[in-house]
Amino acid sequence: MEFKLYHLHPAAVHFPIALLALGGAAAGLRLRKNAPEWLAKAESWLLWLGTLSAWAALGLGLLAEKTAPHRALAWEVMADHETLAWWTVSVFGALACLRLFAVKTGRDSGKFRAAQALLWAVGLGLLVATAMHGAELVYGFGLGVGAP
Repeated sequence: MEFKLYHLHPAAVHFPIALLALGGAAAGLRLRKNAPEWLAKAESWLLWLGTLSAWAALGLGLLAEKTAPHRALAWEVMADHETLAWWTVSVFGALACLRLFAVKTGRDSGKFRAAQALLWAVGLGLLVATAMHGAELVYGFGLGVGAP
C-alpha cells in the first residue's frame, strides 16, 4: 500500500470521535446523584484530549482537501463537512475552556454545569453531523478510495 498524505485525516478522525463520545458519556453519568468522583476527572481529560485531537483532525482535513483527488460532485458536501468541522472544534474548544475554568475555580455546579451540559449536547450533535458528512464523502463519492 502506497502512503498518501491525505490518508492521515481518516486515520486521525477516530480519536476525537471516540474520546469526545466517551467524554460526553462521562458527563452524562455525572449528572446522576452519587456519581463517583473519578467521573469528573475522566470527563475533563476525555474532553481536553478529544478537543486537541479534533483540532489535529481538522488540520489534517485541511491538508487532505489540498492533496486528495477530488470529484466535482462532492465539493458541496466537502464544504459542508469543513464548515461543520470548524463549528465542532469551536464548540468543544469553548467547552474545554469552560471546563478548565470550572475545575480550576471549583465552580462545577449550577449554571456552569448547565452550560457545560448544553455545550456537550451541541458539540456531540455537531460531531455526529461532521462524521456523517465525512462518511458521505468516502462511501458516497469515493474520496480517498482507490479504484478497484
